Amino acid sequence: MAVPEPAAQATEVVPTNGKDESGDEAVQGNELAPTKVDFDLQIGVEEILVDVDPNLSLDYLQKANRLAGKPPPHRTPRERLVTLHNNHVAKKLQAGNQKGPRMVKKVILALSYPPSSKPIKELEKMPLSDLIVENHHEDAYIVVRTITPPYQGAGTVAIVEDEFGNTEKLALYNQGDSSVLSAVPEGSVVLVKEPYYKFSGDHDFMICVDHPSDAFLLRQGPDDELIPESFRTGEPFSTAAEWREAGDKAFMARDFPLAAANYTRALELAPQDDAKFKSDLYTKRAGVNLTLQCYDGALQDALASRGGPTDWKSYFIAARAAYELTDFTTSKTYFEEALQRNPPSSNVQKEYERCLARVEESEKGNYDLAAISRTVTTKNIHLDKASFISNTEVRSSSHHGRGLFAVRDIKAGEIIYAEKATCVPNEFNTEHNSAAAYAQLVAMCKDNPSIHRKVLDLYGGSYKRRGNEGDEMDGRPVIDVFLLESIRRKNCFSGTHVSAAAALVNNSNRSNMWKHGMSRGLWVYAAYSNHACVPNSNRSFVGDLLVSVASVDIPAGTEITHIYLPPKAAYLRRDEQYRASWGFACDCTLCVGEAKSPRAAHQKRIDMLAEIEAFMGKKGMSPRRYQPDSTIRQMERMAAKLDALHDPDVYAELPKLMLVWPCMWLVEAFVTRKKWTKVVKWSLDVLRGFGFVEPLRRDEKGDPQLWVFKDVEAVITFETIKALKVLSQAYKALDEESLAAQCEAAARKGLRIMVGFVTDETYNAFN
Repeated sequence: MAVPEPAAQATEVVPTNGKDESGDEAVQGNELAPTKVDFDLQIGVEEILVDVDPNLSLDYLQKANRLAGKPPPHRTPRERLVTLHNNHVAKKLQAGNQKGPRMVKKVILALSYPPSSKPIKELEKMPLSDLIVENHHEDAYIVVRTITPPYQGAGTVAIVEDEFGNTEKLALYNQGDSSVLSAVPEGSVVLVKEPYYKFSGDHDFMICVDHPSDAFLLRQGPDDELIPESFRTGEPFSTAAEWREAGDKAFMARDFPLAAANYTRALELAPQDDAKFKSDLYTKRAGVNLTLQCYDGALQDALASRGGPTDWKSYFIAARAAYELTDFTTSKTYFEEALQRNPPSSNVQKEYERCLARVEESEKGNYDLAAISRTVTTKNIHLDKASFISNTEVRSSSHHGRGLFAVRDIKAGEIIYAEKATCVPNEFNTEHNSAAAYAQLVAMCKDNPSIHRKVLDLYGGSYKRRGNEGDEMDGRPVIDVFLLESIRRKNCFSGTHVSAAAALVNNSNRSNMWKHGMSRGLWVYAAYSNHACVPNSNRSFVGDLLVSVASVDIPAGTEITHIYLPPKAAYLRRDEQYRASWGFACDCTLCVGEAKSPRAAHQKRIDMLAEIEAFMGKKGMSPRRYQPDSTIRQMERMAAKLDALHDPDVYAELPKLMLVWPCMWLVEAFVTRKKWTKVVKWSLDVLRGFGFVEPLRRDEKGDPQLWVFKDVEAVITFETIKALKVLSQAYKALDEESLAAQCEAAARKGLRIMVGFVTDETYNAFN
């Protein structure tokens, strides 16, 4: 699982109990509120972007609670419902917003309800007059007819009536662009399974359909047994040929959902012995499905259309559908089948060659990330690239359920895997990006069961599953949008559009990171990689390609870990962070080790770091200014005091993260003075603080060797690269050319680990 952004829902907390060997109580839970220290580790150019939830007032929630389980206190008359609705539609048309981007509904998991998992035949029809407020009407369904044009906003809203003359407001969400219900026309007959009736403000109630599998557009004729007699108008066409023509007209009008529906009816009425006619219909519907991004359906229809003189087209559409599903090996096979039939279009060969490039990427991971990064813009982050995952596989993990494991030896600085996003919005908006990612994910899963199955396999937090998600019911898979949102929250990553570009501007300046664009999305394979505060990999982003690079030599069979977010240096704060945000206690080597330190010792280190923070925050304390001897000596004393507060038996082999900042301050202060021996001393201490125990060692000949990115796991940050780069500068000044070269090579490798690639230009630009 991956848990890189906080979730606004209840979480399960795993308690820890026990005492350390000294008899003092080990640190537990959130009991202590330690002194605030602002030093977070700059683990990468990523931000944790908290969802912007709707501002639900306490008064609103209290009113909803008081009304729950009761009929509405009054029902708005039909005339007023229609008038108010039509006024809203008219205002939107006058404002010219009818072609603007549609907002997406923000899911509030606290108000979740499950999708219907029963077939219609097992449900009982109910009138609108029996609806109860804030209630999910189990074992029932309603059939209504829209009596107004649709209002399209976050969802699609229309006024509806039932056969008994009752009227209500119906809001359909998450139908996606592939469904006729996404713009339900006036006069449509809609069936809603187990409807949810909600309070939506003073004197306002509505039937809310969040799960797309709960709403059905009933068809005149085929669905007459479900349509009330007073709503029946008869089928508009009687022959398959007429329905095909209607499909062609809808296609020419670019009403693709209607075109698909008309072709479907034509197929139902087509003579069984007219193979050519049916083949043509399957080909047409396959093309429409491809346009609607219903790739599973496009693939199925394309293969069903085979058997005629245009089989090359069938295989071509099948190849394109498989390509979009990132099944490039299958796509390659279908392209070859198309080419064997001598297609009249040269586009088949062109698309085949594009597919071959993806197959090679998936097998070799041979990306030119520097060149690829130059194609990414704030307007387009989607790359035409394949995922490379053959170095790893998903296995059971002794600590985390499942995880990613190396299937071969991987050297530090090598790409472990690279994954193209399953779902990531192209344009980032701080207020709506989470909702956009959610809407895109729901649409992809609704329209492509193969993608839905992969997503459902991920960890979904404490949200209760019914076990039938994805099962086909009444001809469509059951979609639980609240489960998908929980999965998205628990497995989503946030990062800059190009990690390297943001790092080179100023790796510690948040505003510069935002200038280079942020994105948030779901990478299904990367989500299996588990967390460790001292990981053996680091992730970065190039467009919608997530790149994982080894930060240490990784033997085959080793679990791949990465860090979920920049960790707190103070264990108490870090432990609090993981428990409060995601409900787990980290069991990585660092956390397990630091948990052995008594609470009082942790508090003393926090207090000491707070004192250092206050000292560094004084006016004129920048180490890049020439500091007097007295100031430097005081910082050296404080650093020594903080070091002494680390229990020798606990921290002998562990990082001492709290020491990084005073040591780095001293590095910069001595660089300013050009005291290179001192620069070496404190740079090595920075590396030690990050976990590189004995960063300088002697080989069998007695020559000094830099010992980083080898067999020692450590926290890799931009401060690590800075320390290595400064260390190289210092060794050059001291005529230690061999060590200077080793440090520069290590700094280059560190930059590759952090941002995915390194060039002379990016290395020299990194400050």
